[in-house]
Amino acid sequence: MKQHIGLHCTWDVYNANTEKLSFVPYIRNVLHQVVDELKLGKIQEAFKQFEPIGVTGFILLEESHISIHTWPEHNYAAIDVFSCNDFDVDMVKSVLASLLNSDTITTNIIKRGELPRQNSSSSA
Repeated sequence: MKQHIGLHCTWDVYNANTEKLSFVPYIRNVLHQVVDELKLGKIQEAFKQFEPIGVTGFILLEESHISIHTWPEHNYAAIDVFSCNDFDVDMVKSVLASLLNSDTITTNIIKRGELPRQNSSSSA
C-alpha cells in the first residue's frame, strides 16, 4: 500500500541541446510527450518565451502539475512532475534525455504527504 499522498520528482538536465531548449514549440512538445507517456490528464497550460532564448512552461494536470524552466545559454533545464499517482521516474528521465539530447540528468524524488503506517491488526 502506498505510504504517501503524492510523488514529486525533479530532473536537472545538463549538457542539453541549446536549440531544443530555446523556444516554446519544442519545449511544449517535450512536456506533452512526458504527460502522454505517464497517461496523466491535462487541464490547462501556459508557456512563456524569453528573449532572445529560454522558456518557462507549466501544464496543470488532474493529478497536479508538470513544469519546465530552461537556460539554453547554460545547456540546462529544470523539470518537475508532481502527481498523486506514482509514476515511472526512470522512464521520464529516459524521455528527457532523448528529447533534449542530454547525457547528464540528476533525479530527485520526494514523497509528499508521508502517511503513518497502518497497523494491520485490529484492537479489541
